[in-house]
Amino acid sequence: MACWVAMPLRLIAQVTQGQARDKDTVKLSRDSIIHMVRVKDSLLSMARRDSIALAHLLQDIEDQRDSLNDVIHRYENDRKMDSAIRMSQYFRNREMNRLNRQNLKLVIPGIEEDSVRAAVSDIVGLVYDDTAFSPKPKVLKNSMDRLVSHLAHDSIHFRIVNAQQDTVPFTLKRGRIDSTAFYVMNSNKDSARVFMRSLDKHTIYMWVGDDLMLQQLLKKDETPWNIPIRWQGPNKYRITGRKVPVQAAKPWNLGAEFNLMVNQAAFANWAKGGNSSIALTTDVKGRANYAVGSIRWDNSFWLVYGVQKIELLNLRKSQDKIEIRSSLSHKAFKNFDYSIGASLLTQGFKGYSYPNDSVPVSTFMAPGTMQIDVGMVYRPNPKMMIKVSPVTGKFTAILDTVLIDQTKYGLKEGQKVRSELGAQVYIDHKTVLFKNINLSNQVILFTNYLYHPEKVDIDWRLSLDLKVNKFITTTIKTNLIYDDDMLIPLYEIQDGKKVLVGEGKRVQFMETLAVGFKFLL
Repeated sequence: MACWVAMPLRLIAQVTQGQARDKDTVKLSRDSIIHMVRVKDSLLSMARRDSIALAHLLQDIEDQRDSLNDVIHRYENDRKMDSAIRMSQYFRNREMNRLNRQNLKLVIPGIEEDSVRAAVSDIVGLVYDDTAFSPKPKVLKNSMDRLVSHLAHDSIHFRIVNAQQDTVPFTLKRGRIDSTAFYVMNSNKDSARVFMRSLDKHTIYMWVGDDLMLQQLLKKDETPWNIPIRWQGPNKYRITGRKVPVQAAKPWNLGAEFNLMVNQAAFANWAKGGNSSIALTTDVKGRANYAVGSIRWDNSFWLVYGVQKIELLNLRKSQDKIEIRSSLSHKAFKNFDYSIGASLLTQGFKGYSYPNDSVPVSTFMAPGTMQIDVGMVYRPNPKMMIKVSPVTGKFTAILDTVLIDQTKYGLKEGQKVRSELGAQVYIDHKTVLFKNINLSNQVILFTNYLYHPEKVDIDWRLSLDLKVNKFITTTIKTNLIYDDDMLIPLYEIQDGKKVLVGEGKRVQFMETLAVGFKFLL
């Protein structure tokens, strides 16, 4: 019994010891595994950290490479753009040089001297070569244009002054014929009219007017050796002079100009519509000017009358004006004269504000404007006259107040004459724009001292004559008027009809274009 029991106990002890040994072995293996796992985790963590650091490093390298590539691309683009700009500037500069060279080559043949012409041609070819470059091309072009133009159109400007200090400007220019007339005078105020014409840049042709009568100084032809000489010294000789008789100048300068101008339009089966019309205008101007010594009296008369016939309408008056001017002046100093003048402006026949042709709005001396002015006249040249009158009396008359409403012209009810005191400036300028093209300008400015002196009445007349031949001209005329005292009828188109809607102050404007027949007397 005891043996049996003892044996199992040993077996149990052995088994228990074997189990204890097995447990220790397993326990060591687990720790080692845990340690290895920890080492592995540590290595994995370090690997991940190194991987992240490496990824950041790679990303930085990529960013730096991209930035470097951007710099390289931007540099390449700038270089290509700069090259394109330089090429564009080169071709643009080359084209500009070609055009400038071509334009100047057209003017160079007009230079008179062969050596100067050849030298300038070489300079132009050098300055405007295809590869030449200028930092200021506009300044260079203007300078070259002025140089070549001066050489090709070189002219000499001078003035002629006589004993009375009358000044006449004159110009000598190659290829241009210019002429003028002036009076030469002596100490006794004897005068002779001399004409002068430029043949070229270096030649003046002069002749005496046909109104100068000369007597033969010698009764027979003699040689210079037969003329008696008074001995004065070894090197001084004097020929006895004889006074040349001078014919007195004509004091009156009379002249007249007659113009008949025609406007016409015709339509037949015209799809776009239109009415046939014809207009005739008569323009008559006359002058009677008197000049003796320092006294001058200028008188002018101007009559304009025109009618118009439009299809389906009655004959109508289109223009009507009568103007008379007279001015007496006395020389003050240089180009200034003292002056006193008078003028009258009116119309000759009844005028209507169409389509109303039953009630007239104007007739002879209704209105009529009369002026008396005192001031000075400035004449810098024969084509320009400026008259300043600080004392001017203006009178607006409506003689027929029954037929004409005087309130439309600044007059009160029952008043026939309205008086104004103010200042007036009158400018008359005539010039030749081109050959056979003449421009005439007249401006009259008036202000009333006593009633709104800040308001100015304006009368501006412009005439452009295009001469076809001696008798036929094409004329363009405009007339702009503003009178602060005048009321203008205002119309509107209602249901296809012109309806009067009121009155007001407005700028008046008239323009005509016509072919005219001109006769000078």
